[in-house]
Amino acid sequence: MSTNEENELYMVKEAQNLRKTDPCAAMAWIITAKTLYPNAFNLQYEAYLLERDGKNYEEAAKCFSVIATNFPNQHTELWQEINSLTNALRNENESTPEHEFYVKMYKHLTPDVQHNIFMHTINHSADNLERVYIYILMFNKFPKSAITQAPRLLEMLAEGMKTDPDLYQRILVEEVLPMIQTKPPELSPNLACRLYTSSLEYYLRQIMDESDSADAWKNIFKVLMICGQMMGWEPFLPFSKQVNQNVYWEKLVDILSGSPAGSSQVLFYATTLFIYSLHGYIRNCKLRIEDAEVSHVLVEGFMEWSPESDGSEVPSMEPPKFSLTTPISPELSKAFLHAAQCWQLLNTDQFQRDFSQLMLALPLAPWISRFLFDLAIYFGHRDEANKLMSEMTTQSSLVQSLQILSLNLMQGSMTLQGFQCILKILSELPATQGQLLENMSLKGHRHMVFLPLTRSALVQYCVGAIISRMSRKVYEPNCPDRLLGDLLVLQQLNLLNDVLLTQQIFSMIKQRKSFNLRTLSTYIIAIDLIEELSHIWNSQQEDNFELTSSPISSGTPTSTSATGGSQSRRIGTRGADKGARDEFKAITRQQIARCNENMITLLANFITQEHLMLAQHIFGISQPVETIVIK
Repeated sequence: MSTNEENELYMVKEAQNLRKTDPCAAMAWIITAKTLYPNAFNLQYEAYLLERDGKNYEEAAKCFSVIATNFPNQHTELWQEINSLTNALRNENESTPEHEFYVKMYKHLTPDVQHNIFMHTINHSADNLERVYIYILMFNKFPKSAITQAPRLLEMLAEGMKTDPDLYQRILVEEVLPMIQTKPPELSPNLACRLYTSSLEYYLRQIMDESDSADAWKNIFKVLMICGQMMGWEPFLPFSKQVNQNVYWEKLVDILSGSPAGSSQVLFYATTLFIYSLHGYIRNCKLRIEDAEVSHVLVEGFMEWSPESDGSEVPSMEPPKFSLTTPISPELSKAFLHAAQCWQLLNTDQFQRDFSQLMLALPLAPWISRFLFDLAIYFGHRDEANKLMSEMTTQSSLVQSLQILSLNLMQGSMTLQGFQCILKILSELPATQGQLLENMSLKGHRHMVFLPLTRSALVQYCVGAIISRMSRKVYEPNCPDRLLGDLLVLQQLNLLNDVLLTQQIFSMIKQRKSFNLRTLSTYIIAIDLIEELSHIWNSQQEDNFELTSSPISSGTPTSTSATGGSQSRRIGTRGADKGARDEFKAITRQQIARCNENMITLLANFITQEHLMLAQHIFGISQPVETIVIK
């Protein structure tokens, strides 16, 4: 060791010994030593420590600036001090004396030194996350540095997402993107697309956790705009709940027309719009009814049948309509159709491969499986829908039975499998009553119904399925009395729904010399039907019109045999039975008194208790329906 080095170390040691007990004497040693050895790191660092221990922020800043400028890469002590300084700046809210000193000293450093400290830390840190945090800190202190340094930070974030996606996605969307949104840097398309996909995944997790989806979508569209600017894309539209989705679709079509095949711009804009429409569809499929959250299920609607058609009509090639059965139907149908439009665009040859990869990267599996099943239902692809149903594992037994029934109706006429589904649905009716739906049947055009899972809607759908199959039997020769009577019971739910069928049934009753209506005293309580039956009774004096009915009951439906049994009572109009008129009046008064009973419950009981006879009407079988296995 040279004499100069020995003298330098001696003076540093003397200053160190006096620093705590006599700072003034220590400073004298330092001033003398700096005069003799101005380029010695140890002396400069000891001078800084002396000012630091004395809480002299301004003087400490001057000493620190000299060290950081003249000895940037040579000494561990300097690196440790810089690390302490940056840690304090990252945690400015901490109130320890050490943190307070560094924060105050930083304010006295020149801007160049401040910036160099951040760059020194970034360049010498081996920890990716540490460098990310220092970059963010530097951008907060020096916003202009983001113009040149942001690409490097964004690459670090993309790299970090390979090991800890949740953390780095949060940093990207919550801290970094807001800092660079006013002037986003130019990035490679590959990196910009990766960052957007990661941001989209982050916000989709929020949406699926049922947080405020409006805020999430506002941020998604904002990130889309930022990433679009990075790649020089034509801007898309900002998010607004008030903007009709048609406007977004029209903008997308306009961009598509001016873009090359397979454009990343169209891919990401269309994917965003698809997910937005899909979320609107899935979200609106649930609605609060009677303080309960009620799901809606897309099912096949009923097509009105008439004997004139005789099954010879050619199926329409037009896509099905959506019936406006509930207040939420318009919103559901619009969201579904927009999602379908985007899905069809994105599954063309130019986008399908990239779009499939995007879908795999995003947490959308539950939404996609539900949407694809409904899409298959919509387009009438029954085999595909059956395959997709077997892959869906989250649905309830009630929903599955309803969907099987819907698929059954899609093929044109309910089968025995569909009838068994009706019995299962009626055994699992929910508590929420709900309301009867309108427009469940349309003439001459296939249509879809968003069916709420309420007692009223489910029973109405089951009743409609049975009527649509049984009503055709009315026009066959030798239609049995029992079938006409059972149809009258089912027609009570909505007599105005098919006036022609009701009129045809009463016309056939009038044409018969006797008519067996064994269901009268148990299941017929609609005043309009009772009045019509009374009119027929009173007008058939010349023709010995007879009505066979079970005895007056208490109104509680009970299981009865297919033939009416030995308990039935024959009531004639010609006067052979002197008490017949009084008995019929007593029956009608009893039934009118029951007119306020819950029709939904009555018909659910009727189908459940009379299912053997109904199956015999429809399918010509008499074996118990429960023994038939659905495959």
